[in-house]
Parts: sequence; structure tokens; C-alpha cells
Amino acid sequence: MWTRYMAKAGFMVVVMLNALFLGFEARAENEQQGVSHQNVVELFTSQGCSSCPAADLVLKSFVNRPGIITLSYSVDYWDYLGWKDTFGKAENSKRQRDYAKSRGDMAVYTPQAVVNGVSHMNGAHKALIEKEIKRTDGLLDKQSIQLSATKERQAIRVAFKGKSKPSGKPFVLWMLRVKDVATVKVKRGENYGRDLTYHNIVLGAQKVATVDLTKESIKIKQPKALKSDEHHVFLLQVGLTGPIVGATKL
Repeated sequence: MWTRYMAKAGFMVVVMLNALFLGFEARAENEQQGVSHQNVVELFTSQGCSSCPAADLVLKSFVNRPGIITLSYSVDYWDYLGWKDTFGKAENSKRQRDYAKSRGDMAVYTPQAVVNGVSHMNGAHKALIEKEIKRTDGLLDKQSIQLSATKERQAIRVAFKGKSKPSGKPFVLWMLRVKDVATVKVKRGENYGRDLTYHNIVLGAQKVATVDLTKESIKIKQPKALKSDEHHVFLLQVGLTGPIVGATKL
């Protein structure tokens, strides 16, 4: 009995030390990468686009990175090519077009990555995404807002803490319903016969509030219950598709 107890105690010590080590490791990686606030990488992709699977894999490589929230938006404008994207939504395509209008370059394509709501690039170019995360992180540091979301009875409370000043445009709070991971077998179109895996799939996005940052928090009515493989992401943007100054997951 004593031997078994000591073995169990030793195992628990190892688990605790591993957890502590991983915490230090994550913090060190954050500091090494120069990450000072929660960065957001949004990928506009399509199951009907033969160039997109490479970008989907690049997005996967960022999923567990400290200080980064990844989001995969399936667009619907390639559905006419012979395969209807099972996650494709018109509102995802609209968000991508709205980004292009906000930037003024009118560039809409797949796979397209948007970093922190500021810059865009081919979603398969990992090195360029890395570079833009660091660059835009530095640009947004002075106006970043720390978001935190907690569950309350029949509601979610989102709190704000940071240094942003009024920009002339309203701060918009988005609530996204996100699926952790899914694999789709494509039966027609450019990716015929392929099994494609997606991570952090945006199933729906709702503008929940125009935020007055003089308040410390806002209360949101409890949305429809999540499934076991889903979570919420909250984004705080300047305008509907301007710089993302705050983000958090629940």
C-alpha cells in the first residue's frame, strides 16, 4: 500500500512539474516572439479551392501558439465550381469583402489570411504571416484592450481593460461561434477525393454591441448552448472590419 501511495505521489509531482514547465515555456515563447497582446489570424478559405489546403495546414500550425487566436472562415463564392462548401456562408464572404473595402485595395481571394484586421497575404505563406503578426502587434500595442469573458447565470460578461482612446469610429464587439475541428470528404470540384481538416471553424458571427470603453464590462444574454466541440471567441474591432484591438476565447 505504501509503495503504491509513494508511486502515485511521485506521479503527481511529475505532472505538476510538467505543468509548471509548460507554463514557463509558453511565457518564454511569447516573449521570444515579441507578442504583447492577443493577436488574431483569420483565414478565408474554401473546400472548392485547390490552393486552400496548404493554407489550412498553415493555420493549424498557429492553433496552439500562445498569444494567437486563429479563425477559419469558409466562403461561398466558389460553390458554383461543382462542390458546395459544407461550412460556406454568405456572411463570411461579406466579411472578407468588407475587409477589402476598409483597406481600400479591394483584394478578395482564397486562401487569404488577415492579420489583426490590418494586413492581408496569401494564407499559405507562413513566414509572411509570422512577420505581419510581429509588425501589427507592435502597431496595435498602444491601443490594445485586454478582454476577458466569464459565464454568469443566463449571460456572459465581457470585461475591458486597456488603453485605447476614441478613434472617431465605434468599437464593435463581435461574438463568434467556433467549431474546434472537423474533417470533410470532398466529393466533387477541385479537391475531389480529398479529406480536408479544418480548425477553429467560424459557424456564425454576431455583432453584439457597440462598446463604450468608459464602462468596465458589458453583459450579453446567454446565447444558444454550445456543443462539446465548440467555443466562443470575442473580438473588439475599430468599426466593423478595422484593426482588432482585443480578443479572447471562452
